[in-house]
Amino acid sequence: MRLDPDTLLIVNVANVLVLASTLPVIMGRQLSAAAQAARRSLMFQGAGWVALILSGLWPDTWLDHLLSTFSMVCISCSHWLMFQAFKGWLGPRPFEKLLLGTLILMPVGYTLSFSSYPVRVGWSNLFIALQLILLAQAVLRPSTSLGGRWRWVMFGCLALMAVLTAGRGIMGAFFTALYPNFTAPHPFNLAALLVANITLVLANVSILVAWREEAEWELLEQANMDPLTRVLNRKGWNQAASSAFAHARRHGLPLALLSLDLDHFKQINDVHGHEGGDSALRLFGKVLQSGQRAGDVIARIGGEEFCVLLAQGGADAASGFDQRLRATLEEEAPRQLGHSLNFSAGLACLGPKDDSLGTLMRRSDAALYSAKAQGRARLIVAIDCTPVVADVAGAPTTSL
Repeated sequence: MRLDPDTLLIVNVANVLVLASTLPVIMGRQLSAAAQAARRSLMFQGAGWVALILSGLWPDTWLDHLLSTFSMVCISCSHWLMFQAFKGWLGPRPFEKLLLGTLILMPVGYTLSFSSYPVRVGWSNLFIALQLILLAQAVLRPSTSLGGRWRWVMFGCLALMAVLTAGRGIMGAFFTALYPNFTAPHPFNLAALLVANITLVLANVSILVAWREEAEWELLEQANMDPLTRVLNRKGWNQAASSAFAHARRHGLPLALLSLDLDHFKQINDVHGHEGGDSALRLFGKVLQSGQRAGDVIARIGGEEFCVLLAQGGADAASGFDQRLRATLEEEAPRQLGHSLNFSAGLACLGPKDDSLGTLMRRSDAALYSAKAQGRARLIVAIDCTPVVADVAGAPTTSL
């Protein structure tokens, strides 16, 4: 069977429409913002192709102008939504403002130059190629845990379509006789349409794999996350903190462990009810996270007890964290809870005798118990067997 541009274009549009109509059924309604953006991107892409085909029914008329411009707007919106999907899955992406600029310039320039076929075709295809390049780079260097092999398939599809789209733009702008319309039978156009069908399927398979990866990560996160405070639970702590401990031991890096316990938490529950206690825990988790650095591990170990592992930090860094935490609570607790909130803390730094995370935690817990025994609302730093105490203001004093 001989392939022709019309057939390839019809198959391509049919694929887009089938995928756009079946993805909502496959993915369901309960989707993340990233998955919703990816699904809507495909819908806009389908609408753009349909509008482009319909515009050919009324060539060189106002309907052709309107539908063609609408098609360019839909394609631009499709690319913007896909970028937002990548951003949601992979973290903040570079060149977002540049992409936004191309999304505005492409359809505006297209409609203003509509009377000149070479200008409008060259303009639109070259800008679409630039958008595809920006999308391709957006799947590189993930800053989240969602960075599977689907990214390389997506990168290949986008990069290849960028090259072919740029080629069509050059042909339309400078070799118009070879590319008088988007169904021209030129071998390059045939190749572009054939590749478009293949990359469409591969790209959408990549989207489904990314969505599945996101769902699996969410399940894993739920298993390791405390639902009330949104910090790690004990299971998550054991995994993340053990890994950080092993890394610090292997490379001889400093490591500090803070064990924290909210003061008089039973009294908070008795006076303000369990909802008041939950609010206090949520605020404490939020304030802990606000001071978290990359590599730090924060967890709710149980009840009103928390742990903070400070990566590449010693006693000074941990004491500074403790003081900032107390200062923030002093300001935020009365405003958000209607009462004060304080905590006792024990600190242990990684030493030569700490052969496991458990050993370090026992020393930190011992310092915490000393802080509670000495009147609470203070930090005790364990140095070997002799603790050093710091009051709430952080002034160090020696304790026997």
